[in-house]
Amino acid sequence: MTITELQDLYRNNQLVEAIIEPSTQEGAWIVEFRHQRGGFVLLTDEIGIEQHHDNLDLASESAMAVGFSQVRVEAREF
Repeated sequence: MTITELQDLYRNNQLVEAIIEPSTQEGAWIVEFRHQRGGFVLLTDEIGIEQHHDNLDLASESAMAVGFSQVRVEAREF
């Protein structure tokens, strides 16, 4: 879902949490949101392609643009 679509869900209290996780793309991060009914919604572009961020700051900015003031980061396992 796009940031605009996610903002609508957030305003309607349908998103519970923002989570940043390592992407399968080396060195990148993805942002997903836990839905109140369970399951997760991934941040994508307008055509549905998963958005990858080069660093945690950019990923956090995307999560906060949806409306969250806190974001959980799932660290990489080494």
